[in-house]
Amino acid sequence: MNSATLYMAAHCLSDYYSNSDEIVKTVMNHAAMAAGSAALSGCLPGTAGAAAAAVSLGVIAKMYVSLGGKLGIRLNNGLIRALASAVVADLAGSVAAMLGVATLLSLVPGMGTLGAAGIVGLTSFCYVYLAGVLYIKMVAKLLETGKSIESMTKEELEDVMHRETDSLNMKSAVKEATSAFKASKA
Repeated sequence: MNSATLYMAAHCLSDYYSNSDEIVKTVMNHAAMAAGSAALSGCLPGTAGAAAAAVSLGVIAKMYVSLGGKLGIRLNNGLIRALASAVVADLAGSVAAMLGVATLLSLVPGMGTLGAAGIVGLTSFCYVYLAGVLYIKMVAKLLETGKSIESMTKEELEDVMHRETDSLNMKSAVKEATSAFKASKA
């Protein structure tokens, strides 16, 4: 499976959490969950893009809770929502066009609906996959500095997350996420 960035990010946590494969599996499972749920939302005429974005945001928040549980990090709901929203905002430019096309396609009965479902499924998978990579990289960076994530403010966490997003080569990350999506369907 072509998930080098995800595996490298998970490996950065190896000093703090011994099972990086479990971290990777958690991200992949949540990305697949988002893809399936969002693909179903692609069948809703005129709302495919918005519904897929909402599904992705919910799955990202759930993934952050799950990853945090594995890593012993307990964030309150406000911080989890802030992190998920920051990631979605940072990644929005990369997927906005695809979600717009999906919304337009969803208005066309039959093949348009199927096309919209495929686009939002892939887009949502990529969204959640990249959100997982960013969260893992952020946690690894914070653990290296010795900062307590639970004690950080919403603004501090968002700032760290934005810096991690800026450090990611988005074009290659999206390409990798797309390859991981195709491999997960095989």
